[in-house]
Amino acid sequence: MAHRNIRVRDSNRIPEVIRNLGSVGKVKVGILDSERQMIAAVHEFGCRIAVTDRMRNYLAAKGLYLKKETQYINIPERSFIRAGWDENEEEIVQKVEDLVNRALEHGDSMNDIMETVGLLAKGRLQVYARDLRNPANHPFTTEEKGSSNPLVDTGEMIGSMDYEVESDG
Repeated sequence: MAHRNIRVRDSNRIPEVIRNLGSVGKVKVGILDSERQMIAAVHEFGCRIAVTDRMRNYLAAKGLYLKKETQYINIPERSFIRAGWDENEEEIVQKVEDLVNRALEHGDSMNDIMETVGLLAKGRLQVYARDLRNPANHPFTTEEKGSSNPLVDTGEMIGSMDYEVESDG
């Protein structure tokens, strides 16, 4: 039997994909602007604020009279980052899987994938925050700001929500 000279050519993207995967970092999504992080944290986790005489006088001047025995004002938890992620996690994870499969097939960069995921997550969290209705604002707060939506006043906090891609490489 004669030996034939057979040559196999393989044009897979495995080496390229391995190089790209080696530089995968992480995506941070939320209120990244330090000016608004405190307000976001108060909404995300709730807060108990001690009532001072100055605060009591200010609120009375605005028309909200606290009882003498009121020592704290409780701002309820209105999680919009954690709860927003939980609500949208399945869709975002599916998108990641689709994008990674696309990267394997077409050689898309991991940075492009991370940017796409960051943009998607940011948008979903903004919509969740905009639509959040519970727990409702105190009637005094609703009257003061002219809206019953607990997380929307001027729109600055939700508008400042952003994402950033941090690369490891």
